[in-house]
Amino acid sequence: MRIANSGYRADRRGSILPLLGVCLIGLFGFVALAVDLGMLAVARTQSQNAADVAALVGTRTLNNKDGVLYSNLPAAVTAAKGSTTSNPLLSGNFTSAQVSKIEAGQYLYNPTSQTFQVSNWATVTSGAGSAPASGSWTALRITITVAQPTYFMRVFGVNSMPSGATATAVYRPRDIAFVLDMTGSMAYSSTFNNNSQSMNPDPMVPVAGHYVSRQSVLIASANLANGNGEAIPRNNYSIATPGGPPIIRNFYFDPSNINSPATVAYPLTTKADGSPNLLNAFHRWSPSESGADSTNYTAPTYTWTGYDPTHKGNEANPKGPVPAPAFYASMTDSAGITYAGDRWRRGDGKIDKTETTWSTSGAATRAAYHAADLLGYTGSNPPTSGVSPAFSTDWLNFRDPLWETYGYDLDISKYRTYRGSNGPTNPATYLLANLSTLNNILVPAADRFVGYSMGPGYWGKTFYVWPPDPRAPDMAQAAGGDWRRRFFYNKSGGALDPQVDNNTTNTAGSVDHINETILNTGSSGQTVTATSGTQVNYAAVLKWIKSGPQVLPPNLRAGRVLYYSSIPNDVDTGTGTTQEKFDKGFWKSYIDFVLGIGSYSGTGNLYGGADSWSSSTATITGSDLTNYKFSWQTILESATRPYMRYTDSPRRPRLNMWFGPLSMVNFLTMGDTASSIGNWLPGTCNEAHCWQLKAGMNSVLDDVKNNHPNDFAGLVFFAASQHNSVRWPLGQNFQALKNALFYPKQLLTTINGGNVTTEVRPYTTSSLTGHDDADIPNAGGSTDPQTGLAYAFNVLSPSTISAAQSVGTGNGRRGAQKIIIFETDGVPNSYRTPTFVQRGYNSYYTLGGVTSGSNGNTTGINHAYNVIKQTVKQMAATATTSGAGADSGLSLPNAQARVYPIAFGDLFDAELAPSATYRDDAQAFLAKCAEYGGTGTVGATTLPDAQTITGPYDQRITRMRDCLERIFQSGVSVVLIE
Repeated sequence: MRIANSGYRADRRGSILPLLGVCLIGLFGFVALAVDLGMLAVARTQSQNAADVAALVGTRTLNNKDGVLYSNLPAAVTAAKGSTTSNPLLSGNFTSAQVSKIEAGQYLYNPTSQTFQVSNWATVTSGAGSAPASGSWTALRITITVAQPTYFMRVFGVNSMPSGATATAVYRPRDIAFVLDMTGSMAYSSTFNNNSQSMNPDPMVPVAGHYVSRQSVLIASANLANGNGEAIPRNNYSIATPGGPPIIRNFYFDPSNINSPATVAYPLTTKADGSPNLLNAFHRWSPSESGADSTNYTAPTYTWTGYDPTHKGNEANPKGPVPAPAFYASMTDSAGITYAGDRWRRGDGKIDKTETTWSTSGAATRAAYHAADLLGYTGSNPPTSGVSPAFSTDWLNFRDPLWETYGYDLDISKYRTYRGSNGPTNPATYLLANLSTLNNILVPAADRFVGYSMGPGYWGKTFYVWPPDPRAPDMAQAAGGDWRRRFFYNKSGGALDPQVDNNTTNTAGSVDHINETILNTGSSGQTVTATSGTQVNYAAVLKWIKSGPQVLPPNLRAGRVLYYSSIPNDVDTGTGTTQEKFDKGFWKSYIDFVLGIGSYSGTGNLYGGADSWSSSTATITGSDLTNYKFSWQTILESATRPYMRYTDSPRRPRLNMWFGPLSMVNFLTMGDTASSIGNWLPGTCNEAHCWQLKAGMNSVLDDVKNNHPNDFAGLVFFAASQHNSVRWPLGQNFQALKNALFYPKQLLTTINGGNVTTEVRPYTTSSLTGHDDADIPNAGGSTDPQTGLAYAFNVLSPSTISAAQSVGTGNGRRGAQKIIIFETDGVPNSYRTPTFVQRGYNSYYTLGGVTSGSNGNTTGINHAYNVIKQTVKQMAATATTSGAGADSGLSLPNAQARVYPIAFGDLFDAELAPSATYRDDAQAFLAKCAEYGGTGTVGATTLPDAQTITGPYDQRITRMRDCLERIFQSGVSVVLIE
């Protein structure tokens, strides 16, 4: 019995154990499935994380910086691998070997399908790459492969399972429209004169003669403001200021016609290396300078060693002619350098080469008032004693034959001593009294009259001297003699003749008629009047300009703008080649400007109107002039009357009659003062604060190009009525965008193609008309920001029909985020009415004509707000080419359109313009633009400090760059698409 039972139990154990083994195997399988597959899932998750990070890090490393090969692809590959090995894989980290594949691609827009997709994939796992056919690398695809070891599945012979992940990152596409203010107020820091006085703080101005009492209007000592409290700061024409470096140094000339100025220097020649053959036009030598402080408007102190006024600027080491030494201001010599030109005589008749003081009192230091004063005749009546014949009691008929024979070559001081208190001396008697030697009565040869006087710095030279030299000019020579008779004709085009019998009328050609018609003595007149009584002898003026020191270059150009290619011999635009006719027209207008002829006779130019000269100023009138002959007629055989009334003392010029860099640059900045001219300053010059904006934008565009490879940018200027178009369309030609900031619009395509010589005139006819104000990128016009914002909408819009409507480029990319950067220095004061043409995502704006208004114009402000509100609406999914389509903005479901306003310049600078009337209004306007544009706080009345750009020019440039870099770095620039 027991044996039987024992056997039974043994058999049962034997049957259970195999079953248990089978169960354990299954159990291990489930454990393996749970553990190994779980580990595999973790590995796959960690692989995906690592791939995502690697793709993002690697893509963000890509850039378009100059000098970097393949969009920095090798560094991007290294960064991608490095980020991978920093990521955990279970209990360890990934290894470089597990990054099995890295591919670079381009995230491109297909305009046909209007979608983005990655194209042109290339395997770059080892770091090697090749430049894409066009554009840049903007996408990376990272593939990670992991052989995940098993733990329990090994019982089935499975030692590892494949794992890994793939991630693709791309630069998020953005379309950016820069809307820049190019209105007239953008040049307020470079205003030439204001309220009839210079805004130039440069102390190098004349102090000789009448200029000694006019320093306050020749040297700007304080910043001013207009009627609205907007700043009119001291300008940067000849010295560096907080506005920027000197404008005077922004002009150039081609030295190819330096020895034959009448020969046209066109087209521009090049050097052996192919670069433009250009030298500085107005700063033609570079004296050592020190002590300048632009922040405090402090001019540099120059070292004038070796100065030579006869230099032209093309010498190996030029030493002249401009800027001229500072001591030329007093017409004195210094440090072995002799003054070049005629020194104006003192009240005692002397030439003083060392005395720098000029005053309005003592005869030894003041200038002579008129011819009678110069020659030592005093009193209300001419002298009548001790001479023969007896003199008239009327200055009208008084004359001094010795003076009229030898003029400024006469040693007047010696003559005055000899004559004493008597009247004029018989020239023959005076010769005999001086041993009959002519040189004994004349000044030394070095001091003889040459017919020009030089000013300091950039003033150039003038033929003006009072009293005029009495001698008739030798017209075969370039200078000398009576400047009135040399440079002016009578109304019939004949020589001005002071010997014409006047009888009882002011006959053309008579003495007083010369003075009345050439010199305006009215209280508000300019130096030279434009009447029917005289004509300018332009040929004589041009000959004079080309003689002596060459203070103006033989041609003038800057920023691809050709102002003149030669200094012609006449102004007859009916003869010559096209270029010669242009030059003749230019020079006629410039001469008229300097002399104050015609439309240039106002007081708004050249530092204002002429000035009276002490109490001795006498009004020139048309009084009756009768014939009078002296008994020593043999000395002046044809002289029948005085060359002028000896007490004539007209108003003295300021910058009028000075031919040189300052008057030339003022001529180019005429603006609306002469409607035929307009602002011709080149887009490359330091016109402040327009230039500060451009310099900042230049850096910003470099940043976008370098660090945001999938950003497209376009450029819009606004200024009514000058700028009314897109400056450069949306795209990635960043060099073209930078060129558009500085060069004429009509040349941009040529310049972008590599051309270095082509230029344009700022006029299309010899009458200096036909100029397109929008061509040269300089400041001018009124503030109509809705124009710029409407064009920005069109630039960013994906519309396929806006370009055909001539209202924008219409090549925005659907799927790209839209950003408008809107800069202004003011508040709206005019507007073009924007009309929204609703065509779904083909929508665009058209613009009407300019309507003028005052600062803070609410209509213009509301137009700007409405354009911004339209911009940030959602973009329609459909489009039509005609008829009403769905309403559409530029926002996408995952990429809201944004408008970033920037307050730039003087108006917003509380230190520079403490009483600006419209600063608060302008800030409130921009704050509301930010609110509507999705970048500001609701209800705010000012912009953040980072978006308000003020301070000295270098600070503004830096702040502008930092502001926009901050904007572009905000948000997510690199995203995963798989």
